Amino acid sequence: MQLRALMPWPRNPRRINEAQSARLLNSFEEFGQVELIAVGPNMEVYNGHQRLKVLAAKHGPDFELEARVCSRELTELEREKLTIYLHRGATGEFDLEVLLKEFDPIKLNEWGMPDLNIPDVAEDEWKGMPEFDGTPRSFARVAVLFTCEEHVAQFAALVGQAVTTETVSIWYPYKRQTDLSTQQWGEADAAGSAAAEEPAQ
Repeated sequence: MQLRALMPWPRNPRRINEAQSARLLNSFEEFGQVELIAVGPNMEVYNGHQRLKVLAAKHGPDFELEARVCSRELTELEREKLTIYLHRGATGEFDLEVLLKEFDPIKLNEWGMPDLNIPDVAEDEWKGMPEFDGTPRSFARVAVLFTCEEHVAQFAALVGQAVTTETVSIWYPYKRQTDLSTQQWGEADAAGSAAAEEPAQ
């Protein structure tokens, strides 16, 4: 069906930035339409608003997509619940240990996961270096939710740290992070590592 026939939800709480829009468009052009747009009996959109926005800007309202029509119209409360379920409440989460072990960290950064904080280092420079465990060690974690950008700024002032809408996590109190790009793995480090692993006689 054509994009012009679909009716976006005015209360949709999801948004997308320019970088994410570019990746979404690239994904659509590379893989095609992987997921169907979810709509109600009256063509009201239940899921797929960002795809509609990006594709309409690129191709115009006559562009056609495949959609799945629900068997009945949802109430506003049901739409709210479905939106949270689809995007947060029932989607699972990434296992960072598996990502760091099985995926190319440089590609992960290109695909939109810069929060892994992996330095851009050539593969041959990693040879001979010890295994890296990238899982942050913390006593506890808590999610802080904001209703607007002003509240983000207020929180940043409260904790005395730089916090933006792109921030994934912070340490409190502030913890200075080591710049791994300035560190070198030399022969002395290798010798020390080998000695530490050698069993006592």
